[in-house]
Amino acid sequence: MILEALHFSAALAVSSLRKPREIAGSVGLWSRARRCAKAWAPHEENCQGFIEEKVGQIVERRSVAVLGSGLLRDVPLDYLAKAFQTVTLYDLVHLPSARMKVRRLGRENVSLVERDLAGGLEFLKAEGAPDLVISACLLSQMALHASDPAAVVRRHLADLLGGPWVTCLITDTGYEIRNRTGEVVGTGDLLGGEPPPPAFRAWEWTVAPFGEVTRDTETVHRVIAV
Repeated sequence: MILEALHFSAALAVSSLRKPREIAGSVGLWSRARRCAKAWAPHEENCQGFIEEKVGQIVERRSVAVLGSGLLRDVPLDYLAKAFQTVTLYDLVHLPSARMKVRRLGRENVSLVERDLAGGLEFLKAEGAPDLVISACLLSQMALHASDPAAVVRRHLADLLGGPWVTCLITDTGYEIRNRTGEVVGTGDLLGGEPPPPAFRAWEWTVAPFGEVTRDTETVHRVIAV
């Protein structure tokens, strides 16, 4: 709890948007990621691998925008910094741990921008459309906190997939709660009932292994990459 409190205070002090509830949520995610590092590792490797595959298909590599850069665990930051002239990381909150990762990287072509991405992506066109836009496990988080989740999902997908750039979308779409015998005891949708686009790849992400929420259940998310 002490580490979380310190992280929260530091994040609030440097945040341009100063949103305590959102910062607290990000700190909680940071704390869970530390506890569940082993269970999360395959998901993070899948995310980074898919992003690198996408980059490998691009000829023009001037700029890349990462939407929902978050903890920078599922984004191959060093790879992107070497592959593109400029890398812009967008999120509602950039925790000190993420800022430290960027600082340790020691590359001047990486920048952090705090922005509420639920408002749409028109700003990307206004600032000069990047060659690649990566939506990194962001969509379900925006839907979770929206009063109209389906509308937020529809808008993000329309903006992202309809823009003048190459797109990389990684999102969790739903979840199952399983007991120790493998029986599914609960399910849920994470996109407000909106159908996801066809996936190039898909995998499972054990977000909460046994003991994280309850001793005898685990929560597993379905993830797609487009």
